Amino acid sequence: TKSMQEFSAVEPVASAWAATERLFDAELNSRAKFAEEVITKVVTPLNNWIVEAKRKHKAITVQQQAWKRELHKNEDEVIGNREICRELLESCVRAQQDELKKKDEQTSQGGISFLSKFTMGVAELYRGTLPDLHRKVQIAITDYNKKIEIANKRMERYIRADLIRVCHEFRQLTVTTVANVKTFLGTFHQLNLDHGKSSPQLENLGKLLESMNAAGGLPALLKRAEEDHKNALPKMLQQQKYMYELGVTLDMVKQQVYSMDAPKGKRPQPPSIFSSSLDRIMKIQRENRALRASQRKMAIPTPMEALMKYIKQLGGLKEEGIFRLSASKDDVQALAAALDKGFIAGKYQFFNTSPHVPAVMLKRWLRSLKEPLVPSKMFQQAQHLVRPDGGYSSGEPSDSMKREARAFVSSLPTIHRSVLIALIKFAHEVAAHEKVNRMNLSNLAVVLGPCVIRNPKPNAQNLVQDARSSGAFVKLLLLSHQVAPSAPASSSSGSGEVSTAENDSKQHTTEQQPPDDTADDEEKGKATASPAAAKTEPTAEEGKVEVEKEGATVEQASGTE
Repeated sequence: TKSMQEFSAVEPVASAWAATERLFDAELNSRAKFAEEVITKVVTPLNNWIVEAKRKHKAITVQQQAWKRELHKNEDEVIGNREICRELLESCVRAQQDELKKKDEQTSQGGISFLSKFTMGVAELYRGTLPDLHRKVQIAITDYNKKIEIANKRMERYIRADLIRVCHEFRQLTVTTVANVKTFLGTFHQLNLDHGKSSPQLENLGKLLESMNAAGGLPALLKRAEEDHKNALPKMLQQQKYMYELGVTLDMVKQQVYSMDAPKGKRPQPPSIFSSSLDRIMKIQRENRALRASQRKMAIPTPMEALMKYIKQLGGLKEEGIFRLSASKDDVQALAAALDKGFIAGKYQFFNTSPHVPAVMLKRWLRSLKEPLVPSKMFQQAQHLVRPDGGYSSGEPSDSMKREARAFVSSLPTIHRSVLIALIKFAHEVAAHEKVNRMNLSNLAVVLGPCVIRNPKPNAQNLVQDARSSGAFVKLLLLSHQVAPSAPASSSSGSGEVSTAENDSKQHTTEQQPPDDTADDEEKGKATASPAAAKTEPTAEEGKVEVEKEGATVEQASGTE
């Protein structure tokens, strides 16, 4: 230690040591100053600008989204007004058809029948009178035209002004960003030169600054895009413009022309499951792409399946008097509209709480079919099964009668057979709870008779006889088609398989026992039947009342055609 102190005290060594310390301190001070200037002149201003640029970008984006929401709102209002106009026009067409029907009946029959007055009155209460509809549709079309005009003006302003403004603001933000980055990079480059720094990275930075000074770049690209947008404005306006999409104009409506599809308002009805044929319903169902593939492949119409499930969900299998008691007219009408809508949309939305409503609706739909489940050409063949001399009348049918009934069902057209088998299966599910719902197979046969078979040539004098024969025929079908027993634990249970003549050889299910009152049925309708039997097996007069009620509903359903 002593020798080192003596050595550093020598003059030349001391001078060199002091010079080294000064150079070291100067280098450290230069680096610290350089770093401080970089932070002050480059890093901090650059970070501040980045924050400001993000804020401006967000503001432009939020403004553009607000404009788009306004455009979407206008589009929804235009579409909503258009659909209102279409519904009113369709109602006007139907009301006009009713007026024509009244005139035709007055001309041909000398007056309007009671049934026509009733059905047209119900329809008028539901949709309104033709003068009211005529006034409403004019107001709706006027509002529709105004909304189209407002929406088109807003769309034009958006394309001609708002979009140009957005492009300009984005271009200005980009130009400013590029200029600021260029300024900060130039400052950083100059600081390096001032401090005498030289490196390959510094040379690359100089080349980058020279390229940024050249014409073009991102700002030029954005400017060209803005010019291209201005040139494409006429085509964009033509594509985005809302058009009047109704089949008739306001002037035509004022002259009571509501449709161009056919003269005098006789335009085809929209697809409906009522007053239609099973073949047409199934054709629409198979071709309707709004339905799921499993729905399109169903063997029965989806509305029928939906109604049966709905009855189960509402506890209808245990509801007393199911299929026998009536329901509110308004509820039935609302459910009919929901069925038609769901049949096209593929999704059924029901809001009733009483199982009697879908039960009445199921009967009404079956009775409204243009061709009943037993086609008119097979009516006499069906009547042969329940003929007075040797046919089925009551009680447990013989094996030969069951075979004849199953053979008859097998000879039905495919869709008619599928629907009938589904109805028979569901009737057995209801009868499985007869102790609770008081609807055994005999009672179900009476109320479902008009839904299955109808006399193609009805006669008022034979109304009671037709009611008896239809009830006996349906009861024969119910007793001839066996259902695999299932425990009636809940209202949604009962998944028995219906055995037909086509699969009797494959399915071996136990035959369901007839109700306790069939012993009285075997007496072939004696007038001295016991009160218990009379309570469970409707008499001829009761059948007449039931059919008269059902017939009114049938005509009401068919009157909406």
